[in-house]
Amino acid sequence: MKRDVIIKPIPLYSSILLFGIPGLTLYLGTYYAIPIFQKMGLPDIFLFPFFMWLPILPLLPLSIILYKREKKVQPELTLKERFRLNRITKKDWIWIVGGVLFVLLSDFVIMNPISKWMATIPLFSPPEYLPIFINPLKEINLPLNEFLGISLRGNWTFLILTIILHSTAMLSEEFMWRGYILPRQEKNYGKSAWLVNGLQWGYLVHFGMKWNFISFLPSMLITPFIAQKTRNTWVSLFIHGIPNTILWILILLGILGIG
Repeated sequence: MKRDVIIKPIPLYSSILLFGIPGLTLYLGTYYAIPIFQKMGLPDIFLFPFFMWLPILPLLPLSIILYKREKKVQPELTLKERFRLNRITKKDWIWIVGGVLFVLLSDFVIMNPISKWMATIPLFSPPEYLPIFINPLKEINLPLNEFLGISLRGNWTFLILTIILHSTAMLSEEFMWRGYILPRQEKNYGKSAWLVNGLQWGYLVHFGMKWNFISFLPSMLITPFIAQKTRNTWVSLFIHGIPNTILWILILLGILGIG
């Protein structure tokens, strides 16, 4: 930010609610709503996006609404300043590349065996009905012939819709978690704000993915750390988003029949 922007500290209960309510919604949808509607015969292709991605989308308009409330007190406050939507510099790109490599190495190499091990423990095991991109006990065999109950071969529409919905969900998260909440947490916790932000993101939003309680910590912490270090929300969006494109690649390979 090129000039001083007045940002108030965020009370702990407010950040808990902003992280916790989406997390509770995801938990109830995943563990209760999905199996109920599966028994009623509704297809997985509708249920999983509806209960696992759509609940995140309101975070984007909500963050804008909260910004508008602040703007009433500080009319000169721009959205770009408030959400740290700064131009990405060469130094920022170095952070992005390093962050993405760190997340890929952590999530898919170092920590993946821990997720699989914890998933074998009854207390932490995922429900059997969870699909391969969430359930670590299910093996991914390429090419994917079907996904969430639909055929992938030549199904370009499904890939386009997945990219739109998935990327919008991640944008919504970053606007709220790193754009709106993190700058306010910095007023509370100073240099340690990224730690509070990452722990709340991990354990309040993703507490339903209990088999990842250990394995997701590195990626959950590195993203807000770099966001705070660079003071740029676009940077954390790339670090959050690029590793998640692996799902798109798997779907693309299935569409093309490559394995």
